[in-house]
Amino acid sequence: MVLIASWKTVDGELNLHGVALALTLARYFKRWSLWSKDIIFLITPDSKSGAQAWVDAYHDMHPPSVQPLPLKSGALQGAIAFEHPQNHRFESLHILYDGVNGQLPNLDLFNTAIAVARGQMGIPVDLQHVWNHDNKYQKRLQTMLKGMIRQGLGHAAGVHSSFIPYHIDAITFQTIGSGWEDEMALGRSIEGVVRSINNLLEHFHQSFFFYLLMHTKRFVSIGTYLPSAMLIAGNFTIMAIGLWLKSGRRTPNAPLETHLTPLDSKSGEEKQNATTIAIDGVNRAVERHLSLPLALVLGLHFLGAVPLFTFNSLPHNVCVYHVVQVDSISRPS
Repeated sequence: MVLIASWKTVDGELNLHGVALALTLARYFKRWSLWSKDIIFLITPDSKSGAQAWVDAYHDMHPPSVQPLPLKSGALQGAIAFEHPQNHRFESLHILYDGVNGQLPNLDLFNTAIAVARGQMGIPVDLQHVWNHDNKYQKRLQTMLKGMIRQGLGHAAGVHSSFIPYHIDAITFQTIGSGWEDEMALGRSIEGVVRSINNLLEHFHQSFFFYLLMHTKRFVSIGTYLPSAMLIAGNFTIMAIGLWLKSGRRTPNAPLETHLTPLDSKSGEEKQNATTIAIDGVNRAVERHLSLPLALVLGLHFLGAVPLFTFNSLPHNVCVYHVVQVDSISRPS
């Protein structure tokens, strides 16, 4: 497990009390012998690049010019970051869970944090910068839309975002407002989450990795919103085939390709043939074969399974090497 406290928060504030809490927890946890996992305390200079450099070096994905980490502790099962820049007591906890490129931690980790912070400690919890959530339709819709926008943009939401691409479930606690909650409540909440992760025998995998949160106790699963996205994608394919068929028919306002001579200079038989040509020129339809377009569309759809199979079968180091090589070749010199 990794506990992270950066010197600068996501908003650029000095995380003085967060770093002090990390040092206090390190001293407190050393007194207990109940830990079944190693606990790593990570203090970074900022909220993004420092944690990214550390987790890259931990998995040997750093450049050759960077010195490797002298000590490691096996596979990481979870990471908890916390930010407490205020010089006063706080009112609620704001949980950041969005990762890079829309990746999300396992929902069990989020539910564990909610159960400990709200259920045991009685601390109000907010999501997606929606304050004073009353679990009504407007607030739920606002929370869900903000989560969709953040996932669509794919930006890193906090320190925890650097760990999620390595299949390490991570979240960030932020203290918000001015109230009667103190560092003791925050520390006990973090301790409860760490103890819960300490009992794990394997990685989080039983719950969802794709979801849209509307409230701390309400979410939309992938089985609910994926069919609508599939229908939209299917509509594009059907419209493309329809436009392909429609392109074979000439509209009445389209200019004729046939060359017509004046009718006065023709005989009666030629006039009849000229009229027939004009009618055929307007109503003529070009036959469109569907076999080739359908085969192309279906082939492109099934082609998406190739990178999925490749990324799941090849070792991570090999995949990253080839991606970097292709990226370096495709970029202009």
